Amino acid sequence: MISLIGSLADNKGALGRRYGEWAVSAPTIESAVAAAAMAQDELGHARSTYPVLAKLGVARDDDAVDAGHPLPILGHELPDWASFIAANLVVDGILTTFVASARASSIEPLAQRARKILQEEGAHKVHAEAWARRICRAGGSDLELLRRRIGEMWAQAARWPGPDEDGGYGEAIRRGMVAEGPAAIRARVRDWLSALLRSEGAAVTLEDPTDWSGWDAELRR
Repeated sequence: MISLIGSLADNKGALGRRYGEWAVSAPTIESAVAAAAMAQDELGHARSTYPVLAKLGVARDDDAVDAGHPLPILGHELPDWASFIAANLVVDGILTTFVASARASSIEPLAQRARKILQEEGAHKVHAEAWARRICRAGGSDLELLRRRIGEMWAQAARWPGPDEDGGYGEAIRRGMVAEGPAAIRARVRDWLSALLRSEGAAVTLEDPTDWSGWDAELRR
């Protein structure tokens, strides 16, 4: 749980920075405003999540939002709008699904923050779905780029929860810290995203990771 909560905050902070970089260059004024609002949300989520580590005996303050070890794909600027939408769909989708599994957590500070985060993430999901549909309907190179970016994001984000047989994760479930394991989190995001794209005639294949030989449980990758 220490690695999951710390990495959740690290990746939330990185998402906030990446979203913020598009607040002045999004394809529409409305999307620029949305990017700025989402950036503020994500940075707020990071800052409010770091203190949960204190409950688990780890001293780390909210200034860590500018440090940490996020997924490599969030370690640099997103190169195009399709990457922004793919990050919103996939990375934010995986993290939010994990948060949803902690809304009744026995770690009360985590449960409190999870419920607040989920309220704000609803708007992020609406934004991602609307843009996914828009790009699917545009078709052509825009759609192909989105598909490629979704695949790139999934390759990293799907590994974030870790292998389903992880003993520590299983113990966290038994103690009521979270409600669902890694496979369930991946399945929820895959089913939602696959159905969304399939409804627009743009099917995508999102497979579970199979090679965990180089898995780093601390860095979640």
